Amino acid sequence: MGKRECKEGGCSKFPRAAGYCVAHGGGRRCQHAGCTKSDQGAGFCVAHGGGRRCQQEDCTKAAVGDTGFCKAHGGGRRCQQEDCTKSAQGGTSFCKAHGGGRRCQQEHCIKSAAGDTGFCIAHGGGRRCQQEDCTKAARGDTGFCKAHGGGRRCQQEHCTKSAEGGTGFCKAHGGGRRCQTEDCTKSAQGATDHCKAHGGGRRCQYDGCPSSAFAAGYCRAHSRRCQLAAARNLVSSHDQSS
Repeated sequence: MGKRECKEGGCSKFPRAAGYCVAHGGGRRCQHAGCTKSDQGAGFCVAHGGGRRCQQEDCTKAAVGDTGFCKAHGGGRRCQQEDCTKSAQGGTSFCKAHGGGRRCQQEHCIKSAAGDTGFCIAHGGGRRCQQEDCTKAARGDTGFCKAHGGGRRCQQEHCTKSAEGGTGFCKAHGGGRRCQTEDCTKSAQGATDHCKAHGGGRRCQYDGCPSSAFAAGYCRAHSRRCQLAAARNLVSSHDQSS
């Protein structure tokens, strides 16, 4: 007698109840209302509390592999990048930050794909903001982008801005990266470690000017000068052609 196989066409897995394997509906199903996944123990699938749970105190996530812990607490395969302790993603040996998991399908993009879209968040992947006509990515479990109330909000009383970094506060109330100049409490600007007053953010393109850029790459003073110079040149050109 030949090996028993799942009734699903092309599937060679061992059948459970009704002649189908677990992946195709065989065996006991999760008892959670509306869930069609297979029972992993205690009557529920992994997502609904079945199977082995993480041994970390107060953690309710499922244990991964033979470690007894979830991915967040060291379970499963780890990233092979030196000194990295994050979990390996997908069928790769690296975490998302080091090239593991699915990558964005946008040409020349090396970021990881978000959700089931095949694209990173910047290129339309993941969940999008539910606000009408908004194309930005939804933040956290809210269904909205930061501009429309999504993600974590500032803990300062009556403040509705989004929290920055792991601080729980917006930039105005001390959240995010701060200026590294001694005794300065302002937020760092752009990719720099300083506020605008101490050299952070974009700088004026006018030769020798240390001020921060305001419009078209120039500070306020040099932006006005450029506009005046352009106006003079236009008048001069008009006079010469007359």
